[in-house]
Amino acid sequence: MNPYRKGFTLVELMVVIAIIGLLASVLATSVVSKMRQASRDLDKKVLQDLYNNLGMVSHGNDKRVKRTIAYGALAELRGREFWEGCFKQGIFKEDMLPKMVATSGNDIEMDRRSLDNPEFFFLEPMSCSWTGPQGNEAFYLMSARGNNRRIAICANERNWLNHDDEVISIWSDGEVAEYVRYDDMLGWGYEITKEQWNAPGTELFGKVKPFDGVFD
Repeated sequence: MNPYRKGFTLVELMVVIAIIGLLASVLATSVVSKMRQASRDLDKKVLQDLYNNLGMVSHGNDKRVKRTIAYGALAELRGREFWEGCFKQGIFKEDMLPKMVATSGNDIEMDRRSLDNPEFFFLEPMSCSWTGPQGNEAFYLMSARGNNRRIAICANERNWLNHDDEVISIWSDGEVAEYVRYDDMLGWGYEITKEQWNAPGTELFGKVKPFDGVFD
């Protein structure tokens, strides 16, 4: 051993730095992958909860609520305005506000105190990540089966590509939220062009099956 040697040589230091960099890269890749999967799973849960709450309303015994949606104040509202009306009419409570926001995008959950006076509640566009039905079509949309099945709720145009080429959706006969791709739609026989798929807010929602019952 050389008694006069101190520290590392430049080559040794570079090797150590390279090894640390490689380990950090492997760790970062693993962490990012797990974070993306967690975000995907959480979005599925959030959308499922929203669908289930609307389902409980559509299958419940409260005739006042059903009339409000089918014939009353919500009948002509669609998309974000429909969800806003659900809060204003007391159909949804404050604990549903977090369900209006996808965790994978840039939307921001509204403060629950905004519902202290429901009559004047306004659901901010950036606090709504989902499409919604039109009120007077909501019950049909929630019960469509077989060849009539439709997308009941999906990511709106702003959140359409939060998960690359897959879109978070739930079908009218679906038990769980799932991700769908353009190629899936073609494989299932739906006539959707790539141009429509890339501009859902203006070319797809409310116009083309199976998205003809949802609105931004």
